[in-house]
Amino acid sequence: MINAIPNVLSKTRNAYLTSYILNNEIKSRGFSNAISGNKEVSFEATAYAIDILKFYGKKPAEIELLQERLDVNVTAMFDNDDVDLYDLYFLLKSLELLDYSIETNLVNRIYTFLNDTKQVTGGFSLSNTSTSVSIISTFYVIQLFLLIDKPIENTTLQTNWVLSCNNDDGGFGGNTSLPSTLTNTYYALTILNKLGDLNVLSDSNKTINYLKSFYVSDSADLDDFGGYLPDEVALFALLSSTYFCVEAISLINENELSSDSTTAWVLDRQAVQDGGFVDNTHGNQKKLSSVTTSYYAFKTLEILKSLSKLKQEIGMVEFNFLILGIVLISIVFVIAISIYIWRKRRI
Repeated sequence: MINAIPNVLSKTRNAYLTSYILNNEIKSRGFSNAISGNKEVSFEATAYAIDILKFYGKKPAEIELLQERLDVNVTAMFDNDDVDLYDLYFLLKSLELLDYSIETNLVNRIYTFLNDTKQVTGGFSLSNTSTSVSIISTFYVIQLFLLIDKPIENTTLQTNWVLSCNNDDGGFGGNTSLPSTLTNTYYALTILNKLGDLNVLSDSNKTINYLKSFYVSDSADLDDFGGYLPDEVALFALLSSTYFCVEAISLINENELSSDSTTAWVLDRQAVQDGGFVDNTHGNQKKLSSVTTSYYAFKTLEILKSLSKLKQEIGMVEFNFLILGIVLISIVFVIAISIYIWRKRRI
């Protein structure tokens, strides 16, 4: 006797996660950020998806075609004189993860472009025609130098410029005149770590306290306990802000992390509908998994040395339309028989 419409399957958390990632694949082109009818390639989601799949020994389909497509996208940026640092970083990161080497000529074009974004007072701009410098643009330029394995000139100048963005609250602003934000603090600490070490911080304890101020320590807050808020007025902890805080704190002193509660909070964000990870949202907003939120969850667990938790088996409800059809037919049949018997008795 069939007694349920849903089909409850038990698989490991990482099996659900990798299945979700692969369902976002657009063969030979990359990955979309979320499952939808109209899929569009996201360069960021592509890099994140490849990273997760590689960890679990899985690969995208038609790798050679994907490598060629990504290479063409990079080349087109420079041929069209339309370079986007953000997209360029994720394209090159994807190619690195796929063990693909771009041609020397293209490497040199990238290197020249990056050097042309350098500012005399420190930091890097978003383009080679701009003098507007920020922590974010500096972060991506430095990451790109590392991806193409080229030297960063005058690291002392760059370090001092980043330190000049450090505010009295311990956080970092987007430049020397802006207030602190969580994301800029994460970018700044990552830059300093890449350029040398974090001993250059004037007061690392103040920076840790700034980051820990976003932590939700109220165990009565069942939705957010263990996570980190994106800003001082946010209603919900997010996977992105939690990753930024956990990564940034770990760079200074990993003993300051609340590993168990944060691990539990992250695991609770895995969606039963599709296996990806999803942020909490306000009111009646639909909660949808994405590759980016899943990546933040994955990396947070990695930093916390909790990836083994993804080996746990969990049951997820998967709707089975065949079973639904059988159940409906059975119900109709039972009703018809009941009516027939009732009429016979009346006669």
